[in-house]
Amino acid sequence: PLMYREDVKTFLTYCMKATMELMEQIKAILMDKGFIIKPPIIPAPEKVNIATTHYLSGFIGDVRPLHALEIAHLYDNIENNVTSKALILAFSQVVKSEKIRALFVKGEDLTNKAVERYIEKLHRDNLPAPSFLDHLITTSTFSPFSDKLMLFHKMDMFSMKMRAFGNSVAVNGRHDLALLYGKSMTNISRFVKDAADIMMENGWMETPPAAVDRNHLNSN
Repeated sequence: PLMYREDVKTFLTYCMKATMELMEQIKAILMDKGFIIKPPIIPAPEKVNIATTHYLSGFIGDVRPLHALEIAHLYDNIENNVTSKALILAFSQVVKSEKIRALFVKGEDLTNKAVERYIEKLHRDNLPAPSFLDHLITTSTFSPFSDKLMLFHKMDMFSMKMRAFGNSVAVNGRHDLALLYGKSMTNISRFVKDAADIMMENGWMETPPAAVDRNHLNSN
């Protein structure tokens, strides 16, 4: 939607199509091998239901069951975070820098706690949730990647989590879930800030294109 140049639009359209095709191939393989848990299934509504004053409550009183979009985003966030947890646990096992390792351990811990809270919300309504993938990590301590690449990957992956939380809050209708995502976003923001600090300390962070500094030009 932000593009006007035809070649850029064509390129982005190709990227989206190629990514969707890859995702469908991966899902097909996961299902063929029995590696994927079926997402929660809810009954189709038989009539239109109108919200009442307690619809947004989530802490006390008459708390309603999760609605379809809340379930979908909880499940999606769990899937993303169990993958993220396994990867950052593996990275912490092989990274050379002690400072980056300490950050990875911190990120693994906050991701683990977040996943447990999301799973609890689904289980409270008797719905299934994906399981952790930590058992798939090998015992190797030799890193196939540089510290720079691993740190940048986790900083980028955690940044994308904030976008996912924003999407989740936008379709949420319960106060407890809003608070849950808000807490997760705060924790993730701190991790990304700490990762960015380490990137800059090591001279690893490139700046994106920026507006002209008119004040600097005027002073010269």
